[in-house]
Amino acid sequence: MRLNLDVSLFSVVCELGNCLYVPETDLDDMQLDQIIDDIGKGQLENVRAVLEFNPAEGWCNDITADVLAAVPGEDDELHDDDDLADYASERIDGRRAGVKVRVAA
Repeated sequence: MRLNLDVSLFSVVCELGNCLYVPETDLDDMQLDQIIDDIGKGQLENVRAVLEFNPAEGWCNDITADVLAAVPGEDDELHDDDDLADYASERIDGRRAGVKVRVAA
């Protein structure tokens, strides 16, 4: 099976008590429609951030507000702006973040 990392993938940050964590997700399930469906069905709870990223291009965006707005029937408490990241409109690549890229040949 060939791995293509030049795609947009989505990851969710959830809160459990005083701990933030990223639930284990199969690569096939890291698609936007699947993330929205999982939040809507209650599979992902206490969502604090939804990140869109492309490993091959080295960028990441906080799309929390857009995703939570797309979830049908979500409680308004999840749309509280205090819980969303302060940098939702900024985009940073790996080089500016100080991440050294190493490629295996």
